[in-house]
Amino acid sequence: MSNIIIEQLYKSYKNGNEELSIISDLNLSIESNTKVILTGNSGSGKSTLLNLISGMDKLTSGSIFVDNKAVHKLDENSMSEFRSKSIGLIFQFHYLLKDFTALENVMLPGYMSGMSKSKAITKATELIREVGLIDRLEHFPSQLSGGERQRIAVVRSLINDPGIILADEPTGNLDQKNSKKIEELLFELVNNHGKTLLLVTHDMALTGRGDIHLKLENGKLSNL
Repeated sequence: MSNIIIEQLYKSYKNGNEELSIISDLNLSIESNTKVILTGNSGSGKSTLLNLISGMDKLTSGSIFVDNKAVHKLDENSMSEFRSKSIGLIFQFHYLLKDFTALENVMLPGYMSGMSKSKAITKATELIREVGLIDRLEHFPSQLSGGERQRIAVVRSLINDPGIILADEPTGNLDQKNSKKIEELLFELVNNHGKTLLLVTHDMALTGRGDIHLKLENGKLSNL
């Protein structure tokens, strides 16, 4: 089970004496192995929602359950373990460590979460092979193209076999050709590995690739 249940979620920020509401009374249920495409205008709270689900940001009120874990109640240590093992994060920027090879960048999160070094290397190698970059194992990020760096970032999110992938504009920094390649790759990997996907995008062409298309507007979700 890799589901997400959100109930009466509110998120606001203090701006001087004012309180800025980002998300208001949001309710959402995503079943396992479902691909959800989330769209909305810039500043509508899409990235904030992903940050709340992953525990990278704290809600104002409400509840978030991922794999039946009450994310909003986890302490710091439990949150770190949850984020490492239950959630795979893909961002607009690849965030690869510049002094580590492609192989090291992919295997490191597995090794840091308790996987043996040999198993982490084996698993990372197979994931990199799956995306056609086996000849780039020992290359550093500076030696990879933008599309190759993002492919490495995508498989890095899978190293701990999380049930849920949260992707925030994963093709936003790529040209049209590489964007298409990453889109195809991401959906292929999600299907092959049986993951639940919540993908934030401005690309309306992607909405047909998901099982559900949601729009976030004025802090609330609508099903399109």
